[in-house]
Amino acid sequence: MMRQWNEQIQAKLKQADEMKQVANAVKVTQRSSDGSVSVTVDQNGVVSALDLTDAALRKQPAQLSSEILTAMRTAQAQIAARMQEVMAPIIGGDSETMDALIGGYHERFPEPEPEEPVRERSPRPDDDDFGGHNFARDDKGW
Repeated sequence: MMRQWNEQIQAKLKQADEMKQVANAVKVTQRSSDGSVSVTVDQNGVVSALDLTDAALRKQPAQLSSEILTAMRTAQAQIAARMQEVMAPIIGGDSETMDALIGGYHERFPEPEPEEPVRERSPRPDDDDFGGHNFARDDKGW
């Protein structure tokens, strides 16, 4: 009985080690719709690579940051499916373990909300502290 128990423990430890190795290799890459932004995240959702083309660098800052964040969140939302794919051969029919694992990823990285297009704000003449008056050019001074 002790030998059987020890064998079960050893098998579970081997399975856990294999799961850890496979999980550490998981990476998901997502590109923006025009391909100018590419974000890669690891199994923890941490950005491990960010690639920008010359076209990305010609975009307005707000648009570029929006595309980077959208690509990152979309990649993170795909981690659960990728983990399920690589863990299925290891976990097999243990649906409780798989459900717990994948459920945790869905909770941490939900599907991103659709982004609204970013519009640059145009400055208005009264968009400063001086009501559009340029005191530097005023002959009266301060």
